[in-house]
Order: sequence, then C-alpha cells, then structure tokens
Amino acid sequence: MEKIIVEVPEELARKARMMRIELSLLAAKALKDRIDELEEIAEFERIVSKSKATEKDVEELTEKANTAMWEYHKKKYKL
Repeated sequence: MEKIIVEVPEELARKARMMRIELSLLAAKALKDRIDELEEIAEFERIVSKSKATEKDVEELTEKANTAMWEYHKKKYKL
C-alpha cells in the first residue's frame, strides 16, 4: 500500500478531531472517489467520441428526458 503525507491546516485538523473523523480514511476515500470519477469521465469520452449525434440531437433528447422526469415527479408528488 502506498503512503502519502498530507499537510492539513490546524483548524481543519481540530474540527476533524472534534467530529472524530479519521483524516487518513477520509483522504483515502476522497482519492478513490476522484479516481472513480475520472475513470467514468474517460469512459464517457470514449463512448461519446464514437457518437454520430449532433448537438441538436442531444438537445432534443435532453428535452425529452427532462419532460419525462418532470411528468414522473409531478405524478409521484401530486404537483
């Protein structure tokens, strides 16, 4: 396992201690989440690079999805 040293401002370290937050676990989770996010972006870019959809196609699809979501929530929450 790799080890890294991170300097944390004293105020932040104090708050973490008060909240009983283990900074090393928090940092490891933040790194994992960011790496996962970057992998998802890379995968999205790989898929999109093969797409033949135009900007107009994407706008139309987005509008349909937004409308469908609105209708779903309107019905679910009786808006």
